[in-house]
Amino acid sequence: MSNNYNEVESDNVVGRLYNLIATLKQTSKTNAEGAFSKVFSLEENDRVSIYTNYAELFKMCNIGINELERLKPKKLEKYKNTLGQTSEGIAKIYFNANPLTVNNGMDKFKEHFSNSLMQSLESCADYLSENSSEEIIGNEKILELLKEVSELEESIVNSKLQVDLEKVLIYQLNNVRESLLKYKFYGTQGIIDSIATTLGTVIMNREKIGNNEDKGNIERLFKLVARINSIFSFKDNSVKLVGEIYRKLTGGE
Repeated sequence: MSNNYNEVESDNVVGRLYNLIATLKQTSKTNAEGAFSKVFSLEENDRVSIYTNYAELFKMCNIGINELERLKPKKLEKYKNTLGQTSEGIAKIYFNANPLTVNNGMDKFKEHFSNSLMQSLESCADYLSENSSEEIIGNEKILELLKEVSELEESIVNSKLQVDLEKVLIYQLNNVRESLLKYKFYGTQGIIDSIATTLGTVIMNREKIGNNEDKGNIERLFKLVARINSIFSFKDNSVKLVGEIYRKLTGGE
């Protein structure tokens, strides 16, 4: 961050949104594609990923509003108005502009986010931070978990599993990977939702678990889930619960 903006706590969706917007505002001499590739570590010609990340910013505004409506602060309408203005500002970004011109696709976006609006967004983020129980996880740990997901996926592909079971496990691992990649947007809640879906899907497909190789890969999946569980500060009994579910799925005592 430059001296123009304070980096706010990223333990809530609006705090993460504020930091992303501040970083995008500070990119210079580039168009929207260049700004997004720099901020989100993407290839500049990877239009699909750039547009996908762009769309996530709007979702963050909506999730922030939903979270505020749940908490019902005294300044609810003011905070909602701030996030509405934030969505309007994000919508001012346009693509395929010449990076060397004044109207480079980011100009209207940067003009929209005045110091006053950024201060209002910071205030909203601070309120959510005061009501957040998230712990911030470093990028190194995210990369480490992504590596473990890929290793387990490779093991499953190389194993002689039932086709239906393999499809289920690979699909769920892709969901876990996606939630880890989107941690910068949705934080711990996105991870929680992904793991809940994974566990539920495995339970629904327990009849597909047959031989010892099936059980071995299921065990590895649950160990990975338990590890993610502990890293992202889930409830105290979560790891134990994972083990109990695994024993039931595999016919253990």
